[in-house]
Amino acid sequence: MSYLPAWTVVVVGLLLLCWVLVRLLRHVRRFNRIVAATGARFTHETGTIRARSAALRVAMRETRARVRRAPADVPSDSRGRQEEDRG
Repeated sequence: MSYLPAWTVVVVGLLLLCWVLVRLLRHVRRFNRIVAATGARFTHETGTIRARSAALRVAMRETRARVRRAPADVPSDSRGRQEEDRG
């Protein structure tokens, strides 16, 4: 009979420990879901930024290539600047 209070304390302590662990695991799962969602959103946003910067680089490269191939609007005929000849 003298062990009954000790066993009661042990059983209540184990039940309390299980209850705390279950609540802790719930919070850890919720935290992991939030971290995963935040990581996915961050990855999506950085992917969008990377795609836009890549498209901008391609557009600049195409524009530079087009400008190199296009003839000048007003050929200078190697006479230098024409603004000085205005009278």
